[in-house]
Amino acid sequence: MTTTQRTYRGIPYNPAQHERLSPARVDHTYRGQHYDAPLCHAAAAESTVELHYRGSVYQHRREQAKKPLNS
Repeated sequence: MTTTQRTYRGIPYNPAQHERLSPARVDHTYRGQHYDAPLCHAAAAESTVELHYRGSVYQHRREQAKKPLNS
């Protein structure tokens, strides 16, 4: 598999040479919340997502969302 050279705002770059985030723990703040964790982490394994909309809580299931509406 070969990587192609891409261009961002007129500047060419190779996507294979992007900087990888370190798994080392970093003390940082994001949107007012304080964290002491690595910036690079694995995705959550949870299959459901809790959604809040206008004061109500909904359970969204990705498997149901993938199904076509007219079936």
